[in-house]
Amino acid sequence: MKNSRLAELFAKPPAEFTAARNLLAKELRNEGDEDEAKRVLALRRPTAALWAANQLARRDEEALEALVEATDRMRKMQGRGSGDELREAMADQRAALARLESAAEAALREAGLSVSQAALRAVQRTLQAAAAGDRDLRAALRKGQLESELEPSGFEALLGAAPARSGAPVRKAKRAAKGPSKAEQRKEAAESKRREKEAAKEAARRERELKAAEGEVQKLERKAEEADRAANEARERAREARNKLHELRSRL
Repeated sequence: MKNSRLAELFAKPPAEFTAARNLLAKELRNEGDEDEAKRVLALRRPTAALWAANQLARRDEEALEALVEATDRMRKMQGRGSGDELREAMADQRAALARLESAAEAALREAGLSVSQAALRAVQRTLQAAAAGDRDLRAALRKGQLESELEPSGFEALLGAAPARSGAPVRKAKRAAKGPSKAEQRKEAAESKRREKEAAKEAARRERELKAAEGEVQKLERKAEEADRAANEARERAREARNKLHELRSRL
């Protein structure tokens, strides 16, 4: 399958994704690429946050590369005692995240999607996790083709304090570096549970949607087979009628 068609699919806003996905899967089936058609059909409609994260590959490739590079440096500095270099890498990561968050916010607004702190945090977490992920995950990040929201883990999660906006007071940034308060932790835990419930509902909805689409495909395939049989029978009757016509003419 041409990468351009997959890129076009991931660029579609969430409301247009399902129809575009089903159409692409149909085209692939018509081209005889059944395996790729199934893979495309299994893609789930993105959340607003995931869609925004994927648009950053087209909107700010430079900041995306800066994020990956800073994340690499943070990993290398871990446990090496080079505090200044680690702090510099963390600052670079936060700067890249802040720039990407602004671009994601602009993408959401332009698409008429809701812009909330929860969505922007989900964008940030997904970017952090993808930048710290394996080769395939980073490739998907760079192409803007991540298939699900992600959560950073381990060292990356500890370093993933929310990036300060441009011009934010230094004291505020220092306070954030000390870690969230208990109230913030409780709020974040509640938000995490809410997201999990929403994700479960969305997964169930997408599963129903996938099964319905597969059922529709099977129904259409059966109709196509029946139409082929009917056409074959009609051709056979026409052939018999022509033979009979030739026979009658030969008797005249």
